[in-house]
Amino acid sequence: MTTTTYRDKPASPRPPAFQRFVIGWRRFFAPGDFLSLFVLIVLMALTPLSLSAAAWPLSMSVVIPTTIFSVVFGLIFSRSRFDELTALMLSSTYGALLVLMFTAFTIEGNFVESIYAVFEQTVIWVEAALTGGIDQNDNVFTLLVATLFWFLGYNAAWHTFRIDRVWRVIVPPGLILMTNVIFDTSATDLNIYMVLFLFLSLLLIARSHLDAREWDWYSRGIRPPRDMRRQFMQVGAILASIVLLAGWMVPSNDVQERLDEFQQFLQSDPLQEMAELWSRLFSPIDAAGPTTADYYGGDTLDLSGAIRLGDQDVFWVSVPNDGRRYYWRSRVFDTYEGGRWTPAAQIRLTNNNAPTDIQLQPDAARELVSQRVTIALNATRIIYTAPQPFQIDLPTRTDLSYTAPENSPARAMNVSVIRPTRVIRSGESYTATSMMSVATADQLRAASRDYPEWVVPLYTYVSPSVTQRTRTLARQIVADANATNPYDQAKAIERYLRQNMTYNETIPSPPRDQDPVDWFVFDIQQGYCNYYASAMIVMLRELGIPSRMAAGFAQGTWDPARNAFVVTERDAHTWVEAYFPGYGWIEFEPTSAQNEINRDGDDRQPIVEEQSPPDQPTPTPTLTPTPEPSPTPEPSPTPPEDDESIAPPPVEEPTPTPTPSPTPTPTPVIIPTQPAPTPPEPNNPLEMILPALGIFLLLLFAFVVIVLTLLFVYWWWEWRGMRGLSPISRAYARLERYVPLIGISPQAHETTEERRGRIVRVLPLAQRPVNAITRLYATERYGRQQTADATSQQRDEAADMAWTDARRSILSRWADRFRFWRRGDDG
Repeated sequence: MTTTTYRDKPASPRPPAFQRFVIGWRRFFAPGDFLSLFVLIVLMALTPLSLSAAAWPLSMSVVIPTTIFSVVFGLIFSRSRFDELTALMLSSTYGALLVLMFTAFTIEGNFVESIYAVFEQTVIWVEAALTGGIDQNDNVFTLLVATLFWFLGYNAAWHTFRIDRVWRVIVPPGLILMTNVIFDTSATDLNIYMVLFLFLSLLLIARSHLDAREWDWYSRGIRPPRDMRRQFMQVGAILASIVLLAGWMVPSNDVQERLDEFQQFLQSDPLQEMAELWSRLFSPIDAAGPTTADYYGGDTLDLSGAIRLGDQDVFWVSVPNDGRRYYWRSRVFDTYEGGRWTPAAQIRLTNNNAPTDIQLQPDAARELVSQRVTIALNATRIIYTAPQPFQIDLPTRTDLSYTAPENSPARAMNVSVIRPTRVIRSGESYTATSMMSVATADQLRAASRDYPEWVVPLYTYVSPSVTQRTRTLARQIVADANATNPYDQAKAIERYLRQNMTYNETIPSPPRDQDPVDWFVFDIQQGYCNYYASAMIVMLRELGIPSRMAAGFAQGTWDPARNAFVVTERDAHTWVEAYFPGYGWIEFEPTSAQNEINRDGDDRQPIVEEQSPPDQPTPTPTLTPTPEPSPTPEPSPTPPEDDESIAPPPVEEPTPTPTPSPTPTPTPVIIPTQPAPTPPEPNNPLEMILPALGIFLLLLFAFVVIVLTLLFVYWWWEWRGMRGLSPISRAYARLERYVPLIGISPQAHETTEERRGRIVRVLPLAQRPVNAITRLYATERYGRQQTADATSQQRDEAADMAWTDARRSILSRWADRFRFWRRGDDG
């Protein structure tokens, strides 16, 4: 018996190399692709260029090459045979390598050291993001933005050359560009970027319309003129110019109103939380760009690494410049645990009617001071006032706790933070009135130690993370200073920190296994205001002196032209407030970079404790206004006309606990965030979002690794060495590659029929697909030459379907080896 072997026809001679190149070039590039590629690259580059013009801290030597390569790679993958998911995975891999390489080129040193530096900086930044720290690294910011524009560029090329969805190309970068243009308040005119972007977008829309029409003509057998594309694009460019010119001449009043509403939306509470996250993790822009005036507005404050503050104006404060020391407080933090400060507010009180009155303790030696605050940056959701706020001429939401039960004559508000009910935008102003202390050093030395019940448990609490040597140092400082009363003890610790710690904003992050205060005081002995204030508070509490952290801004610089203090971002600050019975919260300044607070009597010797002062201070009558607030926090419906109407009447001899006279006021809307007996849950959504985001990124990375691994395994078993085989031969080759998994080793001397029989005996369930693959292969390999017709295509499809069934059966039998149970088992 003889068999006829199949032989291919003699191959036709290959065309010359140049001709093959031309044929491949024409197959890859369609008419008009070069113009579309150029338009797409310029369109995608406009957005990062506008960010650079707005003084964002970006390295254009990284972002622009990344954007160009992303569009080019997107074109290459769009013309490949890869499906969308595979192409995206491969593009992501190439993009990660290119972004890493371009970023490394911007770091001094050899290439390997630069790559290591990029990874190290990224890890530190991610750690700061997940732990609430501050790490404003420009290289990491550039890397993230470059990664974003890689995906935007790839997306644009894919939806231009593979899937004709032009709006998916224009909208993502357009939103970024529009947001940048709207929020930029620098002297740079960014309108040119928007105009060019719109012009090129209209050209892409025209190109998309032409491609759709050409396909329709091709399907109908209509051959368009050769130069029609060029003429169409010329007409499109002219029409785009006319549309832009007409749009430029349209009155912009209504448009500006819509933009204002959009800007107000972006200043809503959730987005403001994201803005705070942004300010922690990315360095500020030199120009007064897309930033807000919300500093220390979050519900946590962590002692972390380096900070970077800009010089832009945040707000201006019109206030008497009488030599008084001012602070502009945004909020207070009450509890310290392992390097993190949190507030103790349990109630959120909403007052929708202005003004807002704050019910304070009737402390002595305080004066009413009115301030007019004008916001300089884009917007704020925080009220800044001098301590202690007494009245705000805005509807507000106040986070607070009460100092005594309801209906108690000693009930007052312990305010954590005050927020307006609506966004205060740039150029808008509000008036605040504060009860500022004018107590002298001698008066504070004479204050008693009889602290109220609401003060001691919270404000003398010392975290277990505070080390013993920190506690010992606090007692040693006051002993060496011979300080015997709380005021002199506080001044001694303040003086020690100012003299022995160096101010430095570029310190590294504290070690994870060490309390940051201990690390600051004993190891690095350098830091900024957060560390100074934390150290002083911890040591004061160890001595039994109630204290807390106040955050906001230092005084700023007096501007005679404005007749106001100019407060810049660089004035962002934290300081210490200590409690003195009868006088309330008193400010201290331990940070060496700030001027010391000098009160009348600080230059005299401290009063020894044996000369014990009376329990109730007797201040000078002119310095003892006693406020007469209402027992409820809702203000009177009729606002006062001037400061005198809200000034409390003076009394001759104040006492720490007078009984206020109630006044009938409407009942406020009180929204408790937590029942009073238990501490409040944090209302900052970032505390849940950031850990979830970190977990999501890790899971995403693991998912990408798993997918790439599966793709490699799939290629290794299904496609390795299969190039050039027909679908039938490929199915038979795969069958031979898979059957060793179930213990069958094909032998070289076996015929196809003998191999089929062995496989079917071992795996009866795969009899039909194995028979089909084997017989199709025998027919193709040893039968008569088949012509490429509809029947041949059906045989190829049958081979593919048969292999799918056979593979399922083989893998199922192989997986049975790893099962610890068998079907039908009782156990």
